[in-house]
Amino acid sequence: MFAKYIIRLDDASPFMSRNKWDRMELLLDKYNIKPMVAIIPNNQDEKLILDEYDEKFWDKASSWQDKGWEIALHGYNHKYISKERSIVPINDYSEFAGLSLEKQKIKIQQGIKVFKEHSLTCRLWIAPAHSFDENTILALQSESEIDTISDGIAFSLFWQHGMFWIPQQLWRARKMPFGLWTICYHPEMMSEKEFNALELFLEENSKNVTTLNSITLKKREKNIFEKIFEILYWKILERKKSSR
Repeated sequence: MFAKYIIRLDDASPFMSRNKWDRMELLLDKYNIKPMVAIIPNNQDEKLILDEYDEKFWDKASSWQDKGWEIALHGYNHKYISKERSIVPINDYSEFAGLSLEKQKIKIQQGIKVFKEHSLTCRLWIAPAHSFDENTILALQSESEIDTISDGIAFSLFWQHGMFWIPQQLWRARKMPFGLWTICYHPEMMSEKEFNALELFLEENSKNVTTLNSITLKKREKNIFEKIFEILYWKILERKKSSR
């Protein structure tokens, strides 16, 4: 069984680096790749104010949706206000984890409202900094039609906390022997070398890049091998962090 890949793009907003996002879009269009794109409804993260406000951004987002890109809700304002434990143990800061259910419901309501104002439909959640908790999931279930999360460690789609999860394991393209692998990019942070490496990967593997629409959603629990892989994955990641 050949591996399948999904391309994920994070931190789209009216303040994104337009040159780099335009370059990414041209590259993906060249190989007919339809990524998941994480859009911040009301970007207030100073680190992501990279260009002047783009009045045409929401038209661009609509064009992405029209050509099959999967629109994802990427938090509300992308401001990290807590240091609480996340379901996904990558970072120790969050826009959501640790907040009350009511506060999280308001954030989700506000984000979905922005999307609806711009005629964007959304069934996918991508948390800022991969950080969220059980209350986030309850808020998503209560205030949106989102039923799928891009995150977590496994070899294929799995079911957890009443949601479908598309695992997200990679931050650069690499050939894998089997399974479903999400490769996460932040276009505004990409170097020339990284763009070139992605293109080389797509030249050889574009036929194996898939979309959320092409995946059959099944309420599948992780098997024992995936649970072991997950434990090892987090241990290796923690070791890398501590050695920096």
